[in-house]
Amino acid sequence: MSRPAVFLDRDGVLVEEVFYPETGEIEAPLRPEAVRLLPGAAAAARMLAQAGYALVLLSNQAGYAKGKASLRALWLVHQRFVALLAREGVTLDAVFYSYSHPDGIVPYFSGPSLERKPGPYNLIIATAQLDLDLARSWLVGDRETDVACAEVAGVRPILVDNVLNPTRRPANVIGAINLAAAAKTILEWDGEALFREIDTC
Repeated sequence: MSRPAVFLDRDGVLVEEVFYPETGEIEAPLRPEAVRLLPGAAAAARMLAQAGYALVLLSNQAGYAKGKASLRALWLVHQRFVALLAREGVTLDAVFYSYSHPDGIVPYFSGPSLERKPGPYNLIIATAQLDLDLARSWLVGDRETDVACAEVAGVRPILVDNVLNPTRRPANVIGAINLAAAAKTILEWDGEALFREIDTC
């Protein structure tokens, strides 16, 4: 039987973004030692997993395409991230990164990309691989691209607040202060839906 998923963006949702003085930019960690889980994020992810949701990471990572980090550095960042989650008892069911960027400078990683959000390519691949029920699934992100990806794929978006990189939330999109609040919304929403379904039987 297909199960629901919570598709998760990484930076700004699970991981703290980093200010780099040399560029004056706030972005994803480019070195493993810079990886920090956001407070309460792992506990929220663990709660969703215990409730039966598949946890699928969908993250745009343009550091290599823009010449800011090597692929090895980004892989080490990922390993650090996974290790920090594991310490908190969290295992992701699948991870999908897009390393390209439309304005990149690295050959083969620059220009249009099928797998980069807001495109739903990786979400659809995860759905096929894990036998997911999109009608009962959610996507939690902190960017307009996350919302657009969710809407194209037919899953419900939640936009969490990112104080470092704020995004205007569309009026028809659920907002949450962080992943913990988003998880609470998901569990309450789906719990109420289940009770309504039982009540009509």
